[in-house]
Amino acid sequence: MTTTTTTQRGATAPRLRQMLNKVPEVTLYFWVIKIMCTTVGETAADYLNENLGFGLTNTTYVTGALLVALLVAQFRLRRYVPAVY
Repeated sequence: MTTTTTTQRGATAPRLRQMLNKVPEVTLYFWVIKIMCTTVGETAADYLNENLGFGLTNTTYVTGALLVALLVAQFRLRRYVPAVY
C-alpha cells in the first residue's frame, strides 16, 4: 500500500509542474501587459455599452461569453502559450 501512495504522488508531481508552467513569470513586462489589457478591456466594454447600444446587461453577456471561450482555449493547452494567455 505504501508503494501505491508513493506512485500516486510521483505521478502527480510532473502534472503539477506542467500546470505551473502555464503561469507567466511576473516581471515588469507582465505588469505593463496587465495594465494595457485592463485598459483595453474597459474601453471595449464601454464601446459595446455606449457606442453600439448593447446596454449593461447585453455587454455583460457578450464579455462573459468571450471570457468563457478564452478560458476554454487556455485550459485545453498543455503548456503556456503567450498569445492565448
